[in-house]
Amino acid sequence: METTQLKKQSPTLKNIFSYAIGDLYGGGAFFIIGALFLVFLTDVAKVNPALAGTIIFVGKLWDAITDPTMGYISDNTRSKHGRRRLYFLIGIVPIFLSWVLLWTSFGIDSTVFKFVYYLLVYLLFNTVFTLVMVPYNSMPAEMATDYKDRSRLITVRMLFSQGGMLLGAVLPITIVNFFLSDLSTGYIVMATIFGIIFSVPWIFVYKGTYERDIVYPEVKKKNIKEIAVKISRDFASTVKNKSLKIHSIMYITAYVSMDVFNALLIYYIRDDLNKYSSYQFLLGTVVIFQILSLYVVMKSCNKFGNAKTYRIHASIWMLAILVLFSLNSGVPLWTILLVGIVIGFGLSGCVMTPYNMLAFVVDADQMITTKRREGIYAGMMTFLRKIAQALALFFVGVGLQLVDYRQPIGDVIQVQSDSTLLGIRLMFFITPLVLLSIGIISSFKFKITPEYHEILLSEINRLADGGKKSEVTEKTKNVVEEITGLTYDVLWDSGDLID
Repeated sequence: METTQLKKQSPTLKNIFSYAIGDLYGGGAFFIIGALFLVFLTDVAKVNPALAGTIIFVGKLWDAITDPTMGYISDNTRSKHGRRRLYFLIGIVPIFLSWVLLWTSFGIDSTVFKFVYYLLVYLLFNTVFTLVMVPYNSMPAEMATDYKDRSRLITVRMLFSQGGMLLGAVLPITIVNFFLSDLSTGYIVMATIFGIIFSVPWIFVYKGTYERDIVYPEVKKKNIKEIAVKISRDFASTVKNKSLKIHSIMYITAYVSMDVFNALLIYYIRDDLNKYSSYQFLLGTVVIFQILSLYVVMKSCNKFGNAKTYRIHASIWMLAILVLFSLNSGVPLWTILLVGIVIGFGLSGCVMTPYNMLAFVVDADQMITTKRREGIYAGMMTFLRKIAQALALFFVGVGLQLVDYRQPIGDVIQVQSDSTLLGIRLMFFITPLVLLSIGIISSFKFKITPEYHEILLSEINRLADGGKKSEVTEKTKNVVEEITGLTYDVLWDSGDLID
């Protein structure tokens, strides 16, 4: 039985910043895709809006295979570079190539060609993203055990993630606008620059991070069928973990809300408020205040726990959405930016807490199974992140089709009808309000607070040291049952739960 103790490990500042810089790609790439890929497909590549949404949605079905597979591969890799860090090196060149191909437009009218091409390159992008980000998401649980150390690690990671988002909010449109007479060239130039920004940092991630010093048992060789069955069972077994189920709801509702907001913001600002020149200012303001709020979010997580921090920031975000809904085309820029400040503060907590929660959810899994399965949980989280964005962009694309969105003729933006503008407003505001309400309600059931986490770790280490389950205290028993959602007698079992 693999009974790994969670001995205290504290990453240095070098380790923390080396790890965190990788999320320039994680945060920046997803932000740019969420904010611009749909409008690139509809307005530059001239893909039908419903087909554009379908490309993104169908592309995510592939992730149902690749994400759990990469989680399994990551958990079972044995190399001199470690289980996870090897893939940071492998991914450098594919990150660059897949990103550039994603934004290449050939100016071909064939609907079939465009659909097939963008579907294939989107599949490629997501596969490369999975290759790197599943091992990357596993690293906080490898590098730190203490609640505050993990929060610090995730906070600095989010600093770089949102730094990538800030670059994505300001630079892409700025670069593209230099090529207003040839937008397709502008997007290729933008993609080349960001391909370099996203790929090069992984050299430093590899060099500056480390993995838990554990002697893992040799992996028993399996055939393809056995591996497929094992991956499926591992992935399915995670839903036994109550903390993961709650975490997943909070995660999906927050990120779908953010993706809908990002995808529709340019349509809302440009077509409804007639303030396209304000788009970059608003987007930049939102991201800047997301970054500036991270320290406050970290302190709140350490003091109140992740769930309460999530509720506070989700409520603030919802309030800002209602204010934004009340604006009209005559509103001054400073009012829009003030609303952006509040949105950024609210978004900051909703974006950081789900990532901060993952390592603690993995600890709950160890209490259930005795095993450290960071990879399979990172695969689950990466899959959920992609599904969240896919659902958001799919429904936005279909929604634009249903409200009769008028695509540009050449590079000339068309005036939208009143019914189209109303449809955009309703999608833009109602969707986040409903989803965030669900996330807030769910968060009350997430029980891994700083106090409860200490109790959980103590019990894991006691049992890993050979302690008897019959000697558990009543308080500890109640705490681990609340966290895992399972009765104590079936916990700490490496049998039927996963094998």
